[in-house]
Amino acid sequence: MSTLICLTFPSLASAQVQLDRFYPPVISVGNTVTVKAEGKFPKWPVKAVVDREDVEVVVEKDSGQLSVKLPADAAPGIAWIRLIDETSASKLVPILIEPSATLEEVEPNQKIAEATSVTLPAVVYGRVAKSNEIDTYRVQVTKGQAFVATTIAHRPLGSPMDAVMQLVDEQGNMIAQADDDRGIDPQLVYVADEDRELFVRIFAFPEVPTGTIGYAGSASFVYSIRMTNDAYVDHVLPLVLPADAVASDSKAFGWNLPPKYDLQQRVATPHSPLIAQISSTLGWQWQTSLPGDAVVIAETADNEFATASSLPCVFSGHISEPNDVDRLRFKSKASTRYKAVVHSRAFGFPLDSQLRVVNVADGVELSSNDDVSRGQYDSAIEFTAKDASELELQVSDLVDGHSIRHAYSVVISEATPTVELTVSEDHFAMNKDRTLEVPITISRKHGFDQELTITANGLPEGIKAEPVVSKVKGDTSTSVKLKLVADKTAAYQGSFRITARSAATDKSASATTYTATYALRDAINISDIWLSVPAVKD
Repeated sequence: MSTLICLTFPSLASAQVQLDRFYPPVISVGNTVTVKAEGKFPKWPVKAVVDREDVEVVVEKDSGQLSVKLPADAAPGIAWIRLIDETSASKLVPILIEPSATLEEVEPNQKIAEATSVTLPAVVYGRVAKSNEIDTYRVQVTKGQAFVATTIAHRPLGSPMDAVMQLVDEQGNMIAQADDDRGIDPQLVYVADEDRELFVRIFAFPEVPTGTIGYAGSASFVYSIRMTNDAYVDHVLPLVLPADAVASDSKAFGWNLPPKYDLQQRVATPHSPLIAQISSTLGWQWQTSLPGDAVVIAETADNEFATASSLPCVFSGHISEPNDVDRLRFKSKASTRYKAVVHSRAFGFPLDSQLRVVNVADGVELSSNDDVSRGQYDSAIEFTAKDASELELQVSDLVDGHSIRHAYSVVISEATPTVELTVSEDHFAMNKDRTLEVPITISRKHGFDQELTITANGLPEGIKAEPVVSKVKGDTSTSVKLKLVADKTAAYQGSFRITARSAATDKSASATTYTATYALRDAINISDIWLSVPAVKD
């Protein structure tokens, strides 16, 4: 969504608006809540730019105070908010939107006797504000029903905390512990054998270990926990959704789900992917879009192989049992290069995926991989069959991890030449000499060997950018800097896009346009880049 705000600014200030987080970090639908914007605001009031039309944000008179209003039919998920003043803009910061009531921790709640009481289902929130702090919540679990507690902190709030959750009884005896279940956020699942009162404890270590022994705490350690005995959507497959997919192609997985349910897929914001959820149920899943059409295929039972009638396709499933290997067979064309890319870790799942492709006729391995790169555990492979043949793709976990949460989607397609352009920030500001250089990283894939002409699109009058060329070889093949220049009359707060255009490869082919993106979060790439250009004081 492109937002244009043209203002006459008095001068370029050295102090920049800085938005770190919101507190509370979560709001329930159908409510109006006062939210504290935490950060640095040299001038107040600021303006709020929200990427959801159903979320109303009013900037109050007191510094840092915002009023956020949600309609009762708002889709759960996230609203991304940017604050701007006369000369600068903040990064995009998320605020969570949930269908259930929210409840703030009540301090003190370090001890079991001090625990904050929670009526399920609910979404609690708080802050591990200081070292060795533990927040404790009192819950009533039900016999035979799965009790689910999911922490949302590092993903996607960006809190720099590595949280741990424990479920204990009134004597403090530990029943269950969770750590690093959704990225480095914990998730507890416990099926009680009787109705009883239990306690959820949360504490944290820093995201980056410091060598200090003991629990950590900070004003930035903000969290939310979904808690329920009722239906809970843990995830929805496929994680990657082709353009021609229909609702019946997707299936929800979780706990206490009814035999029949209405899975809703809603576009709530241009900065986030499609949201899949069951109405009035906690839990939702992003489903990212796959350009073009593709066949959607699910794993089969008992390790039998599934079959793809054509490519491209999206193959989804779970590595749910020890030594589990999911298999997909498909026909390949002679001397055609293909690629298979796993989507799992980027969505917060624990799968350490391993891919293998073999020729069905003779069992010869064509390719295998377990990591795309160091520290990136979603695997990807490329492979070529000399002759037209039947191939089998095998998906497993490298360390034999297995559970309902070892979920994946694999996209298999021809490895056609393409290019990706990325920028390192979601917002940029002009300097005092009215110029700005935006660094752009260029990743050429599968033999992409075309020259690119890179330009800025959507700039207002008075701001220009001369096109820059990325050659096939040399330094500009992998990175360039796009220079923006503003005249003295220009003043702008708004978004623009950076696109690259390749030349036609022959008389019958047309030029192709590629759009630069910024990685807002794992699995979320945005193409609208914010630009701040203050006016020159006369």
